[in-house]
Parts: sequence; structure tokens; C-alpha cells
Amino acid sequence: MNTLVVRLAPGSKQAALDYALLGPTGAVAETGQSQPALLPRAQRVVGVWPAEQLTLLGVNLPAMPGARLQAALAGTLEDRLLTDPAAQHLAAGPREADGSVRMACACERAAIAAALQTLTQAGRDLAALVPEPVLLAPGEAWLQAMADGLRLLWRDAEGEAAWLHLPSATQPGAQAPDLLTARLTRVLVEPALLDLATGWFGATADIVPATAPQMLARAAQSPWNLRQFDLAPQAAMQRGMAGLAKQFKTPAWRRAAMLGGVLAVIQIVGINLDAMKLRNDRSQLQTQVQTVVSNALPGAPAVLDARLQMQRALDTARARAGKPTSTSLEVLMGSAARVLPANTAIAKLDYSPGKLQLGLGTAQMQPALTRCALLGLSCSAESGQFTVRTPS
Repeated sequence: MNTLVVRLAPGSKQAALDYALLGPTGAVAETGQSQPALLPRAQRVVGVWPAEQLTLLGVNLPAMPGARLQAALAGTLEDRLLTDPAAQHLAAGPREADGSVRMACACERAAIAAALQTLTQAGRDLAALVPEPVLLAPGEAWLQAMADGLRLLWRDAEGEAAWLHLPSATQPGAQAPDLLTARLTRVLVEPALLDLATGWFGATADIVPATAPQMLARAAQSPWNLRQFDLAPQAAMQRGMAGLAKQFKTPAWRRAAMLGGVLAVIQIVGINLDAMKLRNDRSQLQTQVQTVVSNALPGAPAVLDARLQMQRALDTARARAGKPTSTSLEVLMGSAARVLPANTAIAKLDYSPGKLQLGLGTAQMQPALTRCALLGLSCSAESGQFTVRTPS
């Protein structure tokens, strides 16, 4: 399954977005920048929300139902946020094994909702939205070249994140503060910035080359998802249905709905008229059959089953005339003679009124059944017994 990972950019709907297209194995197959509507197609789309647009904080919430989690996050983070909590979208991090929550993320609700809507309108609905800092493990840092300089993003041992923008003219001889260096176990650096990172963090630091697409690819495996509560995909679908219902209330849609209703009523009326005609035709045929049987059997008190009564009357007439009836051995033997292959060896013969069973070999069964079907006779074969019946 292909996965498209996109780094969202708050603001203009036409802004070009960094993306990485991952193949079925998770390897980066394509990278670049593109407007939302021109992004590559993929079976799964994952977004990355920039670190500058969020706050990643440690929390300590016990296991609780999802319905209570949103209120618990608001109460826990209210005193730790610098902006109005009502305007913030609060999301819980992945649950621990015991169901507790140890990390949370806060970001501006309006900005993230607008970015999601832009991608949805471009046909790239996000399956998950990952905070950019969680692309790093606790204790890792990422030194990256940005359009306006350099950016150093890091997470401490507890998992909380911070970032620092630096001018691009930072000299290789400069050194990172000891306080920051002591908190890091690994530094991920773009290949072009390896010399700068070595000067900053020292030759003994664990410095690993990492490109921006490689970092974006980490989002595909992240358990984080900011699409929670009112930004969850289900909530987005409900909002879409509400918007669709609002569109249906416009005059143009009301006229279309009225026309559709009229066509549906015409269709239903037409179907019912056809059904009434078929019932009338059936009733007329039944009346004609009963009339024919009544004329043929003047002594019959009533016609209940025309076919059965006619067959019985014929059998009675044949018996009086000394001729075989439809259920007699002679008639069934005649039917069997018409379907059995020449020189057929019959091992056993068993007769009861209306049914004749013959013991045949397996090789003779199928030709006999085929001829029965062609002649319209009632035959069957089971366990070496070929049965000829009077048609019911």
C-alpha cells in the first residue's frame, strides 16, 4: 500500500507542500513540493503538523473512556498554555499499555481545521495527522535547513519538545549550550550541515545524517494522530453531511428534489398498474381453466385443482376401458424404455403406483438422465437406483 506523507503549512490554500511518497515497503519512492490539488495519489495519506504550530507536553492521566478524555486534557493543560484553551485543539498521545496517557499536544484549532479542509477539498483526506516533534525519539535532535535559516528541533528525555531558529550564517566554530547537549543522545542532521553540527555538538557526539524525506517517512509508522474529538474523520463526515443537507435546502436543490419525487411517484404508480394487469390476466386464465374442466367433468361439485382433477378423471376413464392409467406399470415401463440405452442390463426392478425404480450401472445413469430431460419426463438417479415417476 502506497502512503503519501505531507508536511502541512498553515495559511495560504495554494502554498506548495513538502511531501514524500512511500512505496509498499515503506521506502521513499518520490519527494518534492506541490500544491494540494497536484499532490501524488496514494492509498493512504498522512499529514505532519509543523512544530512551530503546536506545543508538546507531558501529562499524567489515568486510563479513562474517550468521552471523558477531552475534558481531562482541558483541565490538566489549562494552566500550562499561554493562549486561550478554548481556541486550542487538545489531543492525547498514544495510550500506554495500562491505558494511561503520558503525552498531549495543543495546537490552534482554526489553523489545523483550515489545513484539513484544504486537503479534503483537494481529494487528499488525511488518515492521520502527526505532530512534527514526535518524528524524533526522546533525547533526539534534528538540525534542518529552512527557507529563512536553520532550525534545531529537539525532545528531552521526558518527551517534551522545543525548537530554535538560527541564522544560516552560524559559524561552524560555535558550540551548542552544554545544557542542551547534555539532554541529547543523538543528533539527526541534513548531510550538507554535517560540518556545522560537528562544530556545534563536538566530534564525539552521535551525529547521524538524515534527509527531510527520511524524517517525513517516520510519520507513516507513528502511533500519534491529532485527528481526535471534533477533528476526527467521523466528525468531519458529519460536518460534511450537515453541509450537504444545507445545500439541499437551496431553491435549486428543492426543485431537483421535487422533480425526483414526482418521477418516483410516477414509477411506483406504473409498477402498481402493471401488477394489477397481471393479476387480472391471471384471474381470467383461472376462470377459463375452471370453465373447461367444469364442461369436461359435468358431475364434479367444484373445481379446486384443475390439473389433478382432470388427471384423475382420465385415469378413471382408462381403468373402466381396461387401459393403463398414468401411474400404472405399463406407462412407467414405456417411459423407461424411451430413455434407457439399448441392451441395458437391469439388476433390479421395484414398482409402486406412480414410481418405478430400476437398478442400473453408473455408466448408464447419465445418458438416461439426459434423455429424460430432453423428453420432459420426471426421472432421478441416486445410489445406483434410476427412478421414473409419473409427472406431478
